[in-house]
Amino acid sequence: MRALIVGPPAAERGALASQAREKGYVVETASTVSEAVVMLNGGEFDLVLLSAPLPDAEAARFFEAAAVVETRRRRSVESLTHEMDVARSIQRDFLPDALPTSRGIQLDAALHPARQVSGDFYDAFAMPPSNTVVLVVGDVCDKGVGAALFMALFRSLIRASADPVEGGAIQMIGGRRTMVRQSIESASPAELLTRVAGFTNDYIARLHGRTNMFATVFLGALDTGTGRLDYVNAGHEPAIVIAPNGGMRELRPTGPALGLMPDQLFKTGEATLEPGDSLIAFTDGLVEARNLAGEAFGAERLRSVLQANHTSAKALVKGVLEAVQAFAGHAEPHDDVTLLAASRTS
Repeated sequence: MRALIVGPPAAERGALASQAREKGYVVETASTVSEAVVMLNGGEFDLVLLSAPLPDAEAARFFEAAAVVETRRRRSVESLTHEMDVARSIQRDFLPDALPTSRGIQLDAALHPARQVSGDFYDAFAMPPSNTVVLVVGDVCDKGVGAALFMALFRSLIRASADPVEGGAIQMIGGRRTMVRQSIESASPAELLTRVAGFTNDYIARLHGRTNMFATVFLGALDTGTGRLDYVNAGHEPAIVIAPNGGMRELRPTGPALGLMPDQLFKTGEATLEPGDSLIAFTDGLVEARNLAGEAFGAERLRSVLQANHTSAKALVKGVLEAVQAFAGHAEPHDDVTLLAASRTS
């Protein structure tokens, strides 16, 4: 933020400048109105302070220049707001329009950004002709526009490499029944997940390593017929399987975050969703949500909410969001909050 302090008494200018710097402003000063008008016409200022009264003629010149600056600033803010609205709309298009439906499995998800755009993402898609549904929850490091750009890249890489037909990878490499396609389609769920994690990791690390951007990601492949869940947890918050009796199992990391270094090893884990079991994967913004007193929501509160709402995926998502919102109250969002739940109904 920039501040301009105008007026002849140097001591008063100095005192005002010190106060402005304490508030985080970059301060510039002008001893005369003429100097101030030139500076106002040449740049944008978030704050303008007068350290002494001005004669009427000089005041008119000064306020006219200040009005021009304010109009320019307002237009700039309106333009930025419009661009961020467009960015938010585009980012929404990277989330699935609808979650897959499958007999015996219910899915639900939510994403609440802390800012206008988010570094979180989720995805869920079926893998025909098998009974597998791929579940994805990711969290790009940092916040704001940079994280949002990489969110789109991570999501696209994961979808294209996991779902080569619908995701577009086959069209990009060409061919209808190439050896590459046959190899991709014949992979087991565990092989699929390790390939996706390795491909995405190496692409980011090799091509964008200088940005130091990475993402923690939970990747799951759920067999809707048997309830078997193969998963890769790339440095992410442990997903949780909740049993009908309220018992829980954490699906902890099986490899590092994606994009840190090339040629990383990603292992798979295995779990089973029995009838009545539910799974929830989420980003750390959930447990790190804070109230006005600065207290974090935390893992223990989350577990209590999960035990009280594990009857279905929809009940889990609704119950968790309501609990976090009630806890945080009017506090500013600490981070993006994203969760994806699956429940096996039969």
